Amino acid sequence: MIRIRVTRRNGHIAQLSADGHAGCAPKGEDIICAAVSALVQTFFFSLQRLLQLDVEADISDGHFSMSVPADLTPALQEQVTLLGESMLVGLDEINRSYPGFVQVSEE
Repeated sequence: MIRIRVTRRNGHIAQLSADGHAGCAPKGEDIICAAVSALVQTFFFSLQRLLQLDVEADISDGHFSMSVPADLTPALQEQVTLLGESMLVGLDEINRSYPGFVQVSEE
């Protein structure tokens, strides 16, 4: 199972971590792992490329974690929030289509 943890600060995504493997298919063929990775990494790279934020991530086999800078302007924070909520919509839809492989929790 892929466990995704979202930590919020004042209602906005402050940290994101994803750990584990879906185990739906062999490594390299698992569409759920590929879909989750695509959504999580698109959020991360969008923060870097579209919003020019200095965000770093820890990425290894079966692990991803990142933190959103705390000192954002309100307008920039809203853009980060929109991108993050879009990622969460995608993760929720994966969970609806393939129940039992992805767990999202929020703190």
